[in-house]
Amino acid sequence: MKDINEMNLEELEARSLELVEECKEKQGEELEALKREAELLVARKAEIEEHETRMKIAEAINDGEIKAPVVEERKEKKMEAVEVRSSLEYGKAYLNMIKSGKEEEVRSLLSDGAVGGQIPVPTFLETEIKTAWEECSIMSLVKKSNLKGNVKVGFELSATGATVHAEGAEAPEEEVVTIGTVEIKNESIKKWITVSDEALEGTTVDTIGYLYKEIAQKIVEKAEEILVGKIVASPANSTATAPGVPVLGQNIAVDTILVAESMLSAQARNVNIIMNRQTYPAFVKLALQAGYAIDVFDGLKEKVVFSDKLPAFSAASVGNTYVIIGDFGYGFQANFPNGNDMTIKVDDLSLAEKDLVKLVGRQYVGMGVVAPKSFVKINKIAEA
Repeated sequence: MKDINEMNLEELEARSLELVEECKEKQGEELEALKREAELLVARKAEIEEHETRMKIAEAINDGEIKAPVVEERKEKKMEAVEVRSSLEYGKAYLNMIKSGKEEEVRSLLSDGAVGGQIPVPTFLETEIKTAWEECSIMSLVKKSNLKGNVKVGFELSATGATVHAEGAEAPEEEVVTIGTVEIKNESIKKWITVSDEALEGTTVDTIGYLYKEIAQKIVEKAEEILVGKIVASPANSTATAPGVPVLGQNIAVDTILVAESMLSAQARNVNIIMNRQTYPAFVKLALQAGYAIDVFDGLKEKVVFSDKLPAFSAASVGNTYVIIGDFGYGFQANFPNGNDMTIKVDDLSLAEKDLVKLVGRQYVGMGVVAPKSFVKINKIAEA
């Protein structure tokens, strides 16, 4: 196919008509690709038409048919993109785009019409997405990066210790270090919801935020599930491609947290405890029975974070992990190759025959354990 930038108006128009037919037969990723191509076609047509208009005006001025316009210096500074996206006017235009599928109104408010490319969401919707990440207690603890592609992180698999070298003595033996490498592969977390045409028509600027928040919340919850799953699936001992996560097989007792904490690396300093909310009372009960003469959380009571992604102790099977303790900022990394912003698109074609519109959210993120003994899994064992 000829490159879009090399097409003339007739070729662009012909390709646009072809896309209309192709969109009727495609779904999912293929449909989104066609829609992106359609956006580029529209942008290219606008560029050509604008160029031709300017050329005609220039020729008319040179021929003396019209006078050159006097351009007055603008005294008012054009609003920055962030200001525009924060305005109620932009919010309404964005909502109208969702309802009608037409982008002209919202693009006209952006600098130079923002010809082509992804249309940025209003700042209040961006805030809803950001808040969803921040309110997830576990995801807010992890180390984050924005590196393109899959990320490889090195970790110390083994190393010889340092020695004391006396003056004049023979040189100490060279240190031997074996480095392991864990690869963090980026994955696409996707969530979509459907809204009827009628309900969407009645949606306001205020209520559209709820729909975006719902999508963002589900994506964040899935990320938390992946995080917990990565730690639980890690081997007890480090391998060349995976840092080890030691396992403590012990049921709830006064020293369970203390023993688990002692199994962490000395580099795990900012320690948190992750458990199901229903597990927490069993630990507190032990302290209550002892008249609070013992601290079952070893000073980490305020660092307990609850997650439904771990089973409650009462519901866990033998061998299941019911508590994770460790330093998430040191031992776990989440990589967002496209930044922390979620992509949320509107699909009014896939379910058009049912009068439904899909709001599709996607977040690319790669996650993994990156340091040995940064976590300890506490697993349930059979009662004696």
